[in-house]
Amino acid sequence: MKVKGLLVAAVATMICFGAQNASAIEAPNHEGDFNLNVMAGFLSEYSGGIGANVSGDYVLVNSWWKGHFTVGGFLEFNKTTDKDWVPYVDMKYTNFAVMARATYGLNITDKFEVHAGALAGLGFIAERIHYDTTAIEDARANTLRPCLGGLAGVRYFFSDSFGVTAEFNYSNYGALANVGVAFKF
Repeated sequence: MKVKGLLVAAVATMICFGAQNASAIEAPNHEGDFNLNVMAGFLSEYSGGIGANVSGDYVLVNSWWKGHFTVGGFLEFNKTTDKDWVPYVDMKYTNFAVMARATYGLNITDKFEVHAGALAGLGFIAERIHYDTTAIEDARANTLRPCLGGLAGVRYFFSDSFGVTAEFNYSNYGALANVGVAFKF
């Protein structure tokens, strides 16, 4: 057991020292750059559905290690139907979320960026439950609650101001897979 622990510590040390020498191929984004992302979302937390989201990232610091730190906002809309929850029950969700967003990004090339971050804000779910039996009435529940999440994504710019983007976003109210366009200002 001690040998395994020493081996793990040695590998972790090598990774840490290697990471200090790693470098992004291109310089990070400039302070004051603003990225606007418009995306379609698929695969919600509740089994399926489609949605749309808009997010903005303002480059606050461009000199954190080899990358840049952004702050911004995120607005999400998602509609989901879940028919497999319980037999004879049709659950429909309409989700809205407004969240603050912070990311750390690395420019791998002058056109390609990878980023990861966190989301925090409020989410609203309008839930409609339809029972396929005549004995039970339909139910509706509306809930406003805190919304937290994480994200990992990429951006590829075809020009100085236009590109495509994709993100995996896990939050209480969002779509898991998102693809769309990005604009840099």
